[in-house]
Parts: sequence; structure tokens; C-alpha cells
Amino acid sequence: MKKNYLITYLLLTMTSGVLAQSVKYAVELGGGVPTESPAHQQPFWLRANQYGTVPLTGTFGTLRLGISRDYAPRSDTVAAHRKKMDWGFGLYAVGNTRPNVASYPYRVLLPDAFVKVRYRWLELFGGNRREVYGQGDTLLTSGFVSWSGNAPVFPKIQLHTPDYVPLGGFLKKAVAFRAGYAHGWLANTYIQGSYLHQKYVAVRFGKPQAKIKAIFGLNHQVQWGGRADYLVGTDLSVDGNLPTAFRDYLSLVTGRYPDDLQNSRYTVYDGTNRIGNHVGHYDLAVEWQRPGSYWSLYHQHYFEDASGLALINAPDGLTGLRFRNDQTRPVWFRLNRAVLEWLSTMSQSGSIFDINARYQGADNYFNNSQYREGWSYRGYGIGTPLAMPRLGLSDTVNTINSGGYFLDNRIKMGHVAFIGTFRHGPTVTLRATYSQHYGTYTRQFDSPFGQFSGLLSAQWQLSKWPGTTLTTSFAVDRGSFIQPATGSFISLKKVW
Repeated sequence: MKKNYLITYLLLTMTSGVLAQSVKYAVELGGGVPTESPAHQQPFWLRANQYGTVPLTGTFGTLRLGISRDYAPRSDTVAAHRKKMDWGFGLYAVGNTRPNVASYPYRVLLPDAFVKVRYRWLELFGGNRREVYGQGDTLLTSGFVSWSGNAPVFPKIQLHTPDYVPLGGFLKKAVAFRAGYAHGWLANTYIQGSYLHQKYVAVRFGKPQAKIKAIFGLNHQVQWGGRADYLVGTDLSVDGNLPTAFRDYLSLVTGRYPDDLQNSRYTVYDGTNRIGNHVGHYDLAVEWQRPGSYWSLYHQHYFEDASGLALINAPDGLTGLRFRNDQTRPVWFRLNRAVLEWLSTMSQSGSIFDINARYQGADNYFNNSQYREGWSYRGYGIGTPLAMPRLGLSDTVNTINSGGYFLDNRIKMGHVAFIGTFRHGPTVTLRATYSQHYGTYTRQFDSPFGQFSGLLSAQWQLSKWPGTTLTTSFAVDRGSFIQPATGSFISLKKVW
């Protein structure tokens, strides 16, 4: 009996020790101050791609608390030391003062509130989790084209491979894959009870140590189901309800047309347009390593229907070139990373919608007839943040009548960004983005609206307080598409 107690005590002591060592904590206290009247709007690069955690207008204070447990480090060289099963969790809470309830009704958000379990190379997680989907640079990007991290997070259950899994045998690890499958709940929105279906697959050609690798991937998301009063009495639904039967789910997962043109669950709209609001992109990338640097050229080709899948809308999507500095010799200033990106959504498979054509055209990106707020969540675009809802646009743009939630989805954009570190100073980040906005094929602007958005940020590591970072940021918006804005953000963050 005493032996059993001793064993139990030792196990609990070892478990608590491992848990204590692997749990990380973070506290951040800060605030933002817009300095331009009359809108008092936060500049674009202080709020975009922030998972909805930054208010649109007004001075605000923010408290951000995080706690997480990641997997134990794995050894890929000694098979006997690999831990086949592990678990983790993440909790990240953001509390903001609310300067304007009408434009930002969220006092507390939980961008992270999840648990995860890994068995070998497979992971299952459930809850809220900050993510982006696509092949590109996640630190400096202007925003991935179909899923950018711009909108607030909603709960999902996902089974996936978080890392590439090399295939052995005769392939000798020259081919590797990643894949994922998820079900989500678009909670507390304008349409009740709607869901998300999501899946992705990517194949990498080239051994892990190869100097050159090529990647091809497919990302597919579908908003489906739900009920709304605005659908009652229309030919878009049956009594305001959108289809949720299992056979309908199988139809939207595969992307095929439903078996019936219409029935008791859905109208002819679903029968001719497929069930759900489909959004996705292809990933194409080439990566190559040079002495002291790593480069990546990537393209995310956007699609919403068969014409996009067939590349009729080429070259619509996001194209980028990334540079990463791997040199370690000391210099007074090191350019750590740089990104150049180009976005175009101008084609949309042509300007004419022909219901009898195989590829119908006028794709009207991010908008949808059944889901009147389109590819958005709680007022934020889920895709590229350059496609914006009306809130925050200039007074001139807001006078334009348009039938879609996104009154502008034909965009050209150029973006440059870099991160660099001074040897005896801060790490600095620069973003500069210029875009032109043409409206939609349904309502084209008389002339394009030009827009510049820039940001300069510095992160100072405070040597007297290890793990503590002071961040100072300044951003500006100039142009005719969104409200002119200047503003700053400052925060103090401690991690241990």
C-alpha cells in the first residue's frame, strides 16, 4: 500500500513539474489614440488582421491576458525519444474600453480558448483559435486572400496535420503533405444557426533538407445553414430556413450540385447555385535556400465557383515574394525579413453574368444573396482586409448605392513590409500599402478611389525586466477610400 502511495506521489510530482515548466503566461497593457478629427478612426494598419480586437473609432485602453501549454519539444532524429501523444491548450482574453458601442460592441473577446491533443503527426483541437489559411508570410502579409485573421474568431472542431508529413518508402521523403478538416459555428451573428465547413490539403515536393521546394494546395470554406427573418417570403429559402440535412452537407462538402432542383428543404436558388456560400483559393509556391537567406515566391488564386476553380478568373488573387535573413554575424542593423505583395481581384471571370453559360462570370467576390453580409463575421471581412464593409469608409464612398454588403470587391494593391533589428536598439516594423478600389461589376465607381496606409512600429526589449517588451506604433491613412486617419498605439508586455 505504501509503495502505491509513493508511486502515485512521484507521478503527480513529475506531472505537475512538467506542466509548470511548459505553461507560458503573458500580460499586456496598452492603448490606442486616434488623433485626427472628425472621425477619430483607428488607422488601417493598427486594426487590420487583428482578429477584431481593436475598436474602429475612439481612444481605447486594452488589457490582454494569455496562458498556454504547448507540446513538449520533439526529436526528429532519435525515434526512441519521440513522444507519440501530447496535449496543450490556449487561452487569450482581450478586454477593451468601449469608446463607441455602435461601431464596436465587444467589451471582452476570446481570440484563443481551445484545447488540443496530438497523436504522432495528427492533431485534434476544439474551441476558438487564431489562424490564417494559405501559403505565404504570416508576419508581414497584407492579408491572405480567403482567410486572413482579420475577423473575430469563432469556435471550431478541427482534425489536421499541423506540420508537413513526409512520405517514406520509394518516395524517400521527397513528397510531404498537410491536410485538415473542420466544422465551425458562426455564433451570434445576423443569421442564426449558420455553420462553417472547412478543409485544406497541401503537397510539398522536395525533401526537408532540399534547397528548392515546390508547394501546391487547396483551401475550401463554406458558410451554410441558418435562419433569418429577411429570408422569409423570398425565393432564397423555405420559410426563412436554409438547408441543413446531412445529404445537403455532403453536397456542399464535395461542391457538387444538389440532387433536386428544388424540394421541401431548399428553393431553386440552391438547386442552381450549389448549397452554401463557397469561398477558397489555390496555393502555389516555390521556396529556395541560398547561403545566408531563404526566399519564397507564392500565389493564392481566389475562387468562389467553378469559373475560379477552372482559372477563368486568372490572375485574381494574392502574389508575394518573401525574403528571410539567416545570417548571424553582428551588424549595426539587420534586415530580418521583407515582403513584397500584389493583390488583384479585377477579373472575376468577366463582367457579364450568363446563367446559361458553363462559367457564368461577374463572380461578385465576398458578397452573397442568401447571406446578406457575405464573407464576413461580426462586421469584419474574413478574407483580405482590403475588401471592407461600409463602416469606416469615406463619406464620399458611403454615398454610393450598392446592393452588396461589400460595395467594393474589385481591387488592385501593392504592399511592401519589412522587419529589422538595430544591434543596440529596437526591432522595427514598416508596412506601406497602396490600393485602388473600383467598386463591383454591379456598381462600378465612376473613377477608382486611391488609398495609402502605412505603419511604423518599434519593439524595445527592456533589459532590466527580462521578457518585457515596450511596443510603440504610429500609423496613417491618406486617400479617398477610407476616412483619413492618424493614430498611435503603445503597450507594455510581459511573457514568462
